[in-house]
Amino acid sequence: MTTQSNSPPPPPPSTGVTSHSSSPPLKRTRKASRLRLLATRPVGAERPLVHVDPVTGKADGPHSKKFRTYLGIVARDKVDVTYENWKHVPITQKDLIWEDIQAEFDIPEASDLRTKKKILQTVGERWRQFKSDLTSKWALAADKDSVDDTVCKMYGISKEKWTQFCQSRRDPSWENVRKKAQAVQKQNTAPHVMSRGGYEYLEKKLMDEKRKKKLEEATQSGSTDTVIDPPSPIKRHVKWKLARTKKTGDMTSEAAKEIADKIDALEEQASQGSFVTHGRHDILTAAIGRPEHPGRVRAVGAGITIKQYFGSASRTSSIAPEYQQLTQQIKDQLEDSITEKVTRRLMLSLSQMQSQGLALPPEPDVGPSAARVSTKESCVDPSGNDLDTGDSYKCGLYIEEYPSRLVALGRVYEGSTTIHNIPLLHDQVKVGVEEIRDVDAPIPVPTKEVKVVGQALNTFLAWPTHLVKRLSEQGAVRPAKPADRPDDEVDDPLYLMTLTIPQLFLKPLQVMWDATLFGLFNENFPLYIKHEDLSEIAHGGQCLSIYVIQLWILHMTETSMRAGNIDVYGFLEPQSIQRSGQSQFESENYIKNWMQNSKRDVYLGAYLNGAHWQMVVILPKENVVIWFCSLHNKPDNYLKGIINSALKGLDDTQQSKSKTPARWIVVKVSYLNNMFSLIF
Repeated sequence: MTTQSNSPPPPPPSTGVTSHSSSPPLKRTRKASRLRLLATRPVGAERPLVHVDPVTGKADGPHSKKFRTYLGIVARDKVDVTYENWKHVPITQKDLIWEDIQAEFDIPEASDLRTKKKILQTVGERWRQFKSDLTSKWALAADKDSVDDTVCKMYGISKEKWTQFCQSRRDPSWENVRKKAQAVQKQNTAPHVMSRGGYEYLEKKLMDEKRKKKLEEATQSGSTDTVIDPPSPIKRHVKWKLARTKKTGDMTSEAAKEIADKIDALEEQASQGSFVTHGRHDILTAAIGRPEHPGRVRAVGAGITIKQYFGSASRTSSIAPEYQQLTQQIKDQLEDSITEKVTRRLMLSLSQMQSQGLALPPEPDVGPSAARVSTKESCVDPSGNDLDTGDSYKCGLYIEEYPSRLVALGRVYEGSTTIHNIPLLHDQVKVGVEEIRDVDAPIPVPTKEVKVVGQALNTFLAWPTHLVKRLSEQGAVRPAKPADRPDDEVDDPLYLMTLTIPQLFLKPLQVMWDATLFGLFNENFPLYIKHEDLSEIAHGGQCLSIYVIQLWILHMTETSMRAGNIDVYGFLEPQSIQRSGQSQFESENYIKNWMQNSKRDVYLGAYLNGAHWQMVVILPKENVVIWFCSLHNKPDNYLKGIINSALKGLDDTQQSKSKTPARWIVVKVSYLNNMFSLIF
């Protein structure tokens, strides 16, 4: 590739346009860089050698500055400014840019795909900065007519594209984006004064000064050693402080001066041994007072992650006590809230019993002669009388299987709202177990003492309502609820779920599921639900983990099986279609083999894309894929690729149109006048 070597555009006129004679003349500014020496390199001449770190994307070598400049030129000349963002730039155009860069520079690491990704990311950053400069310097200029010709000549932008760009920057929606960005920028109370080389150039400059100083000291001491030990690395709090120091020696702001003073004090404490750094809690973190951002590291430079710089976080780091204290506060608040609500409900129940003329539970005798009675078990009264149970009838007790299985016979006590002084949930009923059918069957609602049916004889238990059936009926019995619910909050499933969060702080919930239901060869696959997962659901605005998505897919599968639709609907295991964890070939094979072997009409899959989850519905016999995304994002290219490849690989007996590309339907949901509507 050869960059255009046209002569530079003429400078802007020194006087204003005649139609705006009152406007001040345009300032003579620096012209756009062209790197003509690089563009006019003789054919066959050796390309400049530049080494690029595939991990950080940093360029190294004598031509690194020229390389960085060229990336800015490519971003300015090769990418249309009318694209909304870098994601909208076509992949084919990005590939052409990559070929141009390779044609001008010799990059030994070019075969590594990470190198291409990092370099194109840098081009995208230069392109965004170019658009930002156009916006602030030219597009929002008060005397727009006098700068149009100048900008178009200076940067080679057509007037049509420039007009379109200016209109987009004057749109109210863009103005809102601009104000938000300005508000974020105002949070930077300690700006730096570094050049475009950033911390990388600053560190190199400081290391060169330290080497020079060592050489001078060695010369003055009369040392004859030809090899001098390399200087120690520059600490990041030193770089942070120097990056915000002006040539006059003053700091760039009052906030920067306060942090610099704290750095000096902490350095003094560290030299005396009163301050010791631990992992990520070093002098700079302590001086600023905020932990490191997970996506970058302060005073290090772009491309280096927090794990690369500090290593994996230690469980015993100095931050652990703060986290434990915060965790304990959350647990205490939850326990206080739960205790308050349960107590309020219990007192309301007692007052209702008293108003209805029912006998209240006797006060326990705590005198010195009172006998100690175990309350770990509550046996059924042989006479069949129970003061707070109301009417009862014989029933069969079942457990959740497909189909449900009878494991015991007992008696339902209608009207009961508590079991062992614990409120019953809205979908539970109090039962007494009188006859055992399967001693090893698990209890649906276990207690500390009763885990299996064999331990439940002659005891009161809470049992799911839909698993209780009259002996004389086939359908499930739904015992009548009390006329007055003590607390409406107990009917809220989200509230009931939050009651279990404190229990999961110490021990995650283990859910055993049969992965063969999703076409995987693993019958006993453990799924662990932690307190963070329930907190994400309760919060409502956070990203759901892959474990929550797996649990939802398992629930949907069981619901489909209970409805008798096992031959109609199939579900894709979420982890097996994600971009991380397996190769693209493995994901394609999984989808293809699962569809080929199960032969369902419809397949549903939940896809976790960044911090947002989406749903895909596949109709293999129709060669149609339906895409659902609440944010109206387009289908992810990775997911679209593996599904299309899997559908093409199906046998013709399964799909008559397997050789043609699948038809993707993107569904948009609109909300108008309190009603939802789907737009295809």
